[in-house]
Amino acid sequence: MLYVLPSSSVQSNIVGTLEVYDVKFNSFIQLNQKRKETIEYFNLTCPCIPVWRRFKNKFWDHLQYWILPESVKEHIKVRSVVLSPAFGLLSVEDSIPRYSLTWSHLHKGIRLKEYWKEDIRKTTRELFENMNVLLFVGKGEIPLLDTSKAKRIVLFEYYRKDKKVKNSLTHRAYTLRYIAEKGIDMEGLHRINFYDYSVSSIVQKGKLIKVVLKSSGEYI
Repeated sequence: MLYVLPSSSVQSNIVGTLEVYDVKFNSFIQLNQKRKETIEYFNLTCPCIPVWRRFKNKFWDHLQYWILPESVKEHIKVRSVVLSPAFGLLSVEDSIPRYSLTWSHLHKGIRLKEYWKEDIRKTTRELFENMNVLLFVGKGEIPLLDTSKAKRIVLFEYYRKDKKVKNSLTHRAYTLRYIAEKGIDMEGLHRINFYDYSVSSIVQKGKLIKVVLKSSGEYI
């Protein structure tokens, strides 16, 4: 299985130890030329820290990567790809400078979403071939991905007191943690649960699988 993790415009100001930044040390080296262009255009500078420390939205805060057992970290690290308006695609442990960019920011008159779209789609088309791909990104980032060659694609929906959760970043983080910590595979998706959320249905249409989790509303 492969996990696609969301970008984060909210980022930590923590001081890093890497003072000289070189994109060649990050994953997906085929994106390096465009990364150099965004670094220069937006004047992105060190210090640099790993993605899991830099990103600070609700998904990354509640994933709490830093406290996970080493085996669980490794599980997430080798199976995940992270979206980034500044760098296209990253690994969880790639080191990056701080930036306050969203997909709507302009790079030489072109929105970053369009600037990266062709490259991200080409890379993910190859990366996802014959793989089960679990999407933890929001609707706005899904069009950046090419899942045409994927074996199966998994989406998650969450309901609290029968009302659909609109901002589900926290819920997606807990879902990924449960999958990684419990070693859940495609046949075990029905076992996912956290707080008072549990799987109420799994609906498959073609290669798209929608996992619906519901709660009584006592927690998040």
